[in-house]
Amino acid sequence: MPDAALPQPRTTPLPNVATLRREYRDALGRPLVGTVALTGKTGVKTGQLTVPPVSVTAKLVDGVLAVDLPPDTYTITSHRLHTAEGASVTVRDEVTVTT
Repeated sequence: MPDAALPQPRTTPLPNVATLRREYRDALGRPLVGTVALTGKTGVKTGQLTVPPVSVTAKLVDGVLAVDLPPDTYTITSHRLHTAEGASVTVRDEVTVTT
Protein backbone atom coordinates (compact mmCIF):
# COMPACT_ATOMS: atom_id res chain seq x y z
CA MET A 1 0.00 0.00 0.00
CA PRO A 2 1.50 3.41 -0.91
CA ASP A 3 2.26 5.99 1.76
CA ALA A 4 -0.30 8.73 2.26
CA ALA A 5 0.53 11.94 0.41
CA LEU A 6 2.07 14.69 2.49
CA PRO A 7 0.17 17.96 2.70
CA GLN A 8 1.36 20.54 0.21
CA PRO A 9 2.35 24.02 1.41
CA ARG A 10 0.19 26.92 0.31
CA THR A 11 1.52 28.76 -2.71
CA THR A 12 -0.32 31.94 -1.73
CA PRO A 13 -0.02 33.57 1.67
CA LEU A 14 -2.84 33.32 4.16
CA PRO A 15 -5.10 36.37 4.06
CA ASN A 16 -5.05 38.81 6.96
CA VAL A 17 -1.79 37.72 8.66
CA ALA A 18 0.81 39.59 10.71
CA THR A 19 4.48 38.85 11.29
CA LEU A 20 5.48 37.81 14.80
CA ARG A 21 9.18 38.29 15.50
CA ARG A 22 10.85 37.42 18.81
CA GLU A 23 14.53 37.02 19.73
CA TYR A 24 15.70 34.41 22.20
CA ARG A 25 19.23 34.74 23.66
CA ASP A 26 21.19 33.42 26.64
CA ALA A 27 22.63 35.59 29.41
CA LEU A 28 25.74 36.30 27.29
CA GLY A 29 23.66 37.45 24.32
CA ARG A 30 24.24 34.33 22.22
CA PRO A 31 21.29 33.05 20.18
CA LEU A 32 19.34 30.07 21.48
CA VAL A 33 18.97 27.08 19.16
CA GLY A 34 15.99 24.83 18.53
CA THR A 35 12.24 24.94 18.08
CA VAL A 36 9.19 26.32 19.82
CA ALA A 37 5.54 25.32 19.68
CA LEU A 38 2.88 27.94 18.92
CA THR A 39 -0.72 27.21 19.89
CA GLY A 40 -3.63 29.52 19.07
CA LYS A 41 -6.51 29.88 21.50
CA THR A 42 -9.56 30.44 19.32
CA GLY A 43 -8.61 29.81 15.70
CA VAL A 44 -9.59 31.93 12.72
CA LYS A 45 -12.28 31.67 10.08
CA THR A 46 -12.05 33.91 7.01
CA GLY A 47 -14.50 33.10 4.24
CA GLN A 48 -13.91 29.48 3.25
CA LEU A 49 -10.55 29.29 5.07
CA THR A 50 -10.52 27.89 8.61
CA VAL A 51 -7.34 27.84 10.72
CA PRO A 52 -8.08 25.76 13.83
CA PRO A 53 -6.24 26.44 17.12
CA VAL A 54 -3.73 23.61 16.74
CA SER A 55 -0.12 23.48 17.88
CA VAL A 56 2.56 24.04 15.23
CA THR A 57 6.35 23.90 15.56
CA ALA A 58 8.65 26.65 14.32
CA LYS A 59 12.45 26.70 14.19
CA LEU A 60 14.53 29.56 15.55
CA VAL A 61 17.07 30.90 13.06
CA ASP A 62 20.01 32.63 14.77
CA GLY A 63 17.88 32.90 17.90
CA VAL A 64 14.99 34.56 16.06
CA LEU A 65 11.44 33.32 15.76
CA ALA A 66 9.84 34.96 12.71
CA VAL A 67 6.46 33.64 11.57
CA ASP A 68 3.39 34.96 9.76
CA LEU A 69 0.26 34.21 11.80
CA PRO A 70 -3.45 35.01 11.56
CA PRO A 71 -4.87 37.15 14.38
CA ASP A 72 -5.28 35.18 17.61
CA THR A 73 -3.76 34.84 21.06
CA TYR A 74 -0.89 32.34 20.93
CA THR A 75 0.99 30.46 23.60
CA ILE A 76 4.68 30.00 22.75
CA THR A 77 6.36 27.11 24.56
CA SER A 78 9.84 25.70 24.17
CA HIS A 79 9.88 22.45 22.29
CA ARG A 80 13.59 21.69 21.90
CA LEU A 81 15.29 24.92 22.89
CA HIS A 82 18.85 25.05 24.21
CA THR A 83 21.98 27.19 24.64
CA ALA A 84 25.21 26.84 22.66
CA GLU A 85 26.46 24.51 25.43
CA GLY A 86 23.39 22.29 25.12
CA ALA A 87 21.61 23.35 28.32
CA SER A 88 17.81 23.06 27.97
CA VAL A 89 15.81 26.27 28.16
CA THR A 90 12.17 26.52 29.20
CA VAL A 91 10.08 29.27 27.60
CA ARG A 92 6.38 29.97 27.98
CA ASP A 93 5.04 33.24 26.59
CA GLU A 94 1.60 34.41 25.59
CA VAL A 95 1.28 36.91 22.75
CA THR A 96 -1.67 38.43 20.91
CA VAL A 97 -1.26 38.88 17.16
CA THR A 98 -3.36 41.55 15.45
CA THR A 99 -3.37 42.87 11.89
